[in-house]
Amino acid sequence: MQRLASDFLSNYIFLAIGRVGSSTDLIVQRVEFVHESDKRSHLMDLLHAQKANGVHGKQALTLVFVETKKGADSLEHWLYTNGFPATTIHGDRTQQEREQALRSFKSGNTPILVATDVAARGLDIPHVAHVVNFNLPNDIDDYTGRAYRASWQDGIGHGFL
Repeated sequence: MQRLASDFLSNYIFLAIGRVGSSTDLIVQRVEFVHESDKRSHLMDLLHAQKANGVHGKQALTLVFVETKKGADSLEHWLYTNGFPATTIHGDRTQQEREQALRSFKSGNTPILVATDVAARGLDIPHVAHVVNFNLPNDIDDYTGRAYRASWQDGIGHGFL
């Protein structure tokens, strides 16, 4: 791409997003058809597997994307009720609440972050093991932002259709 730009442009600017030259060989994207009524139990299976594979009993960080703010709050409550500490980030939360949620997630105190597409762009959270599309986005740009979260972290992307 850079050679093509230099062939047709003079003084072009190269802008890199992410890690230039990093391998995407470690990134696995799986898309599974899951009926709406089975999505929560399917997510629970994934989280139980992660917990079992955790280091020193610590669960890996998981970022779960949902479509709506109400859906984020509902899923967070359901996860917490079922023994999985989770927090949310979405447009109805104050900036202070969002920052607290991110601190708690990054530290591993709440290893699951349920988010709307407000988190699909602009967040740099290291050590995320899984990015789950609980609801697929309606917009390709939002999907790209979500997928970028997975590729940036060298994690695993899961899509539930």
